[in-house]
Amino acid sequence: MKDISVLIVNFNTAELVKKCIESILKQRDVRFEMIVVDNHSHDESVSILREFGSDIKLIVNQDNKGFGAANNQAFRQSGGRYLFLLNPDAICLTELDLYHAVRFMDNHPECGLAGTRIIDSENHLQTTAWDHYPRQDQAQIDFSGLPGTIATVLGASMIIRRDAYAKVGGFDEDFFLYAEETDLCLRLRKQGYMIGFCDDITVQHVGGASEKSYPREDVIRRKKSAKYLFYSKHYHANDVIRMIKHDLNHARFHLWKLKIKKLFFKLNAEQQAKLTRHLVSYELAKAYLKAH
Repeated sequence: MKDISVLIVNFNTAELVKKCIESILKQRDVRFEMIVVDNHSHDESVSILREFGSDIKLIVNQDNKGFGAANNQAFRQSGGRYLFLLNPDAICLTELDLYHAVRFMDNHPECGLAGTRIIDSENHLQTTAWDHYPRQDQAQIDFSGLPGTIATVLGASMIIRRDAYAKVGGFDEDFFLYAEETDLCLRLRKQGYMIGFCDDITVQHVGGASEKSYPREDVIRRKKSAKYLFYSKHYHANDVIRMIKHDLNHARFHLWKLKIKKLFFKLNAEQQAKLTRHLVSYELAKAYLKAH
């Protein structure tokens, strides 16, 4: 059995995923395998991925199945004791990152999943772990009895215990993109696992590379929809309705302000972006409340 399986889900990040894979192939002192899923890219991704030959297990989807579903596909083809989920626009910075991942999980059997340090393209350290869930303070639900102090970590770089991933059924495929790692972390904690953090690994993450394939409005809509889905799965229905009513009123107020301003002035780029964001929020909140 391999020590660790590296799972990468790619969508339209041809040159970046090449660098990502090359950084993994430099890893040493650990038995690893790499499974790459291409989620129906429209760029040169597949031809670039095929160049790696037997160095990777390649799965080419004929449609975009979403981040969680594609990772579940990769999991079914993997055999490592641990999983290392890495975004295609991220790279490992040392040759011992996978070794550190395995050592950390071996030394922390209480952890079902662990995040890592992440820096951006300008070497700024990013926030990658949180002690609460989205709008948890507005929900009438007590998570204080769950194990550990870390609630969730950023999904761009995660180490997961194979048995834990299997126990919770992997990613919830209802989430197409965004919030799926938050949902996974919460479900793991509900099964008694802690969420850990490996300080020995620092990954460099460009961030948002796949998002560029979508119109900005679609990205906003996907992110907001994913949050609403998370709320509906883990918070009480009355709390969710109350939160979304607040979103509706908040969006309505800002849309009114911007539309008044638009009567007298031309909106600049920042104001136009706000108009788009609030319009999407208003439409999603209205649709959710109508359906519930």
